[in-house]
Amino acid sequence: MKKILLLFVFLLLLSNTYSQKIYAWWDVGLKTSYGLTGLINTKLFDDKIYEHNLSAGYGIGGKFGFYFGLFNGITVDFMLSGNKQKFDYTFDNTQGYIHSLKWNNYDLAVLYRMQKDGVYLELGPQISFLRKVTNEDSRPGSINGDVSSNFTDKYFSGIFGVGGYILNYETFTLMAGFRLGYGFTDLVNATGKENNFPTPSQQDRTRASSDVSTNPAFVQIVLEANLALGYYGRTSCSKRASIFSFD
Repeated sequence: MKKILLLFVFLLLLSNTYSQKIYAWWDVGLKTSYGLTGLINTKLFDDKIYEHNLSAGYGIGGKFGFYFGLFNGITVDFMLSGNKQKFDYTFDNTQGYIHSLKWNNYDLAVLYRMQKDGVYLELGPQISFLRKVTNEDSRPGSINGDVSSNFTDKYFSGIFGVGGYILNYETFTLMAGFRLGYGFTDLVNATGKENNFPTPSQQDRTRASSDVSTNPAFVQIVLEANLALGYYGRTSCSKRASIFSFD
């Protein structure tokens, strides 16, 4: 019994010797997203001639995370995204047509992330740089093609996300979650309002809708694969903190 007790004490001391206090750590990751995208214009929502269809978009990019302690950190995401809003509408109350707007971005988000017990929560701002906006309208004589000059060069959004681990193996984690984004900037610029965007085929009706903001939004599923790079901390046998890798 005495030998067993001594062995237990020895193992406990050995564990404490090699225990570590982590002050900060960092990781990198690849991520992709897919889900609903659209444009929110309050007057168009109230206009019975226009019907908003469910439209899908995507994103693909990477992430760098810097964490303070074990659970709280800041992540920087860079994504290439494609977005779409599709409408059905009638013209002169006689025939139905299909109209869609597609816009592609470079998205840069700086988010606070709390990551604990296999679950994460994220919140923060995003700036999106418009690469191209394409208008597609099935009514003969409509504007089609690149209409980027009618839209703002960049816009700001608020991001909220939640998710958790699918797989956690040594320094590799695979996560899935939901992310919501809402743009606070009017996507249509002054030139676009003069040209009756976001719905140029309905000039009289669009003049009424263009005096309110047209805001992009999305709700998407996000898949994220991360690799932990290292941490800043110290072992209990050292008085100085050092940078360690996760080898």
